[in-house]
Amino acid sequence: MPRRNSAPQERYEAIELLLLWEGRVSRSRLLDLFTIHETLASRDIAGYRLLYPHACEAESSSKSYVCTPDFQPTLTQGVFSEYQRLVGAAGALTEISIGIPFESAQFDATTIRPLTFSRLHQAMRSGLCVKMTYRSMSTPQPHERLIRPHSLIQAGPRWHLRAFCEKSGEFRDFNLGRISSASLADDADLPGIEEDLEWQRVAVIRLVPHRDLSADQAQMVREEYMGGTAAMVFNVRASLVKYVIQAFRAAVDPGRERAPEHVLMLQQPVDLPNEVQWKR
Repeated sequence: MPRRNSAPQERYEAIELLLLWEGRVSRSRLLDLFTIHETLASRDIAGYRLLYPHACEAESSSKSYVCTPDFQPTLTQGVFSEYQRLVGAAGALTEISIGIPFESAQFDATTIRPLTFSRLHQAMRSGLCVKMTYRSMSTPQPHERLIRPHSLIQAGPRWHLRAFCEKSGEFRDFNLGRISSASLADDADLPGIEEDLEWQRVAVIRLVPHRDLSADQAQMVREEYMGGTAAMVFNVRASLVKYVIQAFRAAVDPGRERAPEHVLMLQQPVDLPNEVQWKR
């Protein structure tokens, strides 16, 4: 259970999220999530009800409070990712507290060495360069690279490092699981985050139902992914566009990447990175 220390405002937000996503809140439920005394849990619920008297009502049979039909979130945005973070579904799979049976097919598949990570972390924090031993698909044998890392990226089950690479002369993403050692290179000087133009630039991604789908299938996809609207629109760093497309298995070339294997496609993009440009 993801029990943790908290501030009163965080617990008020948790009450609201529990009401919104589970339909009820109770003292015991708050005790599942936070390291607090049961008296404080009761006081939090009472305080929330005092501030928002129309949000919930008592249900004596379950010793809980259930949300009213007109309940609307005011402290939170009402998005599922907030609830995921609250119950731990966005973190370790062993820390789920959802109240019903739960399984996840999302796994973190990158093996990260603590010492290597700590040095990379220090380099990013201090703006230093790093000599690392790396392997890649093009060069699977261990070899040395001089890089200047600036950011971590989580993409599905893998973690990457965004860095300028002396060998390639450009900013690239490096898989953390392929870095076997790292040491600080205090005397080296390579471009930093402020010169990573693709990192600084924001690209707009529009995902729409695949053009091969029938009208009924396309409508189903819109309701499933887009809340019934015409498209999903994301504003992301240009260097991360490929990860978003991969995460949704969206077709970049709908003539080759066909439905139903791909139910989404990238709407004809404007000013996207070359590797994801519409192919004709």
